[in-house]
Amino acid sequence: MKKLVFILITILAMTGCSVDDDSGPRVEYELAEIVANDLPDEFEFGKTYEVTVTYILPSACHSFAGLDARREGNVGEERRIIYVSAIAAIQLDSNCDDTVGGDQGTSKFTINIDEEEDYTFNFLVGEAGNEPVYNTVVIPVTQPQS
Repeated sequence: MKKLVFILITILAMTGCSVDDDSGPRVEYELAEIVANDLPDEFEFGKTYEVTVTYILPSACHSFAGLDARREGNVGEERRIIYVSAIAAIQLDSNCDDTVGGDQGTSKFTINIDEEEDYTFNFLVGEAGNEPVYNTVVIPVTQPQS
């Protein structure tokens, strides 16, 4: 009898605690197209710049989730290659008409110009054949005016 009670309690405990909780909202993340930026024609060495990018969300059902701007590496030339992408989120359980075009918005990131060579920015604008497509902009660095 004790074994039967133990087995029933174990079964109840295991079925009562589901790891897959489907009751909450499910969110999926996608990339939003970056359509514009306000990079200057040149950077001055030693200065910090705030860069504004304009993005378009994939549909009216999407919301802006953030901007990802990161340097490719840690040293040398790799540090001067920056990849920028806009992230959009969509709630999968919503009754939204995703055929309607998405909103346009802006977001900002800052960059410290700490090297004297050109900086290369790769703004994600979409995909072609499951490969990312970038708008590449190269900005030269000048020495501070004395």
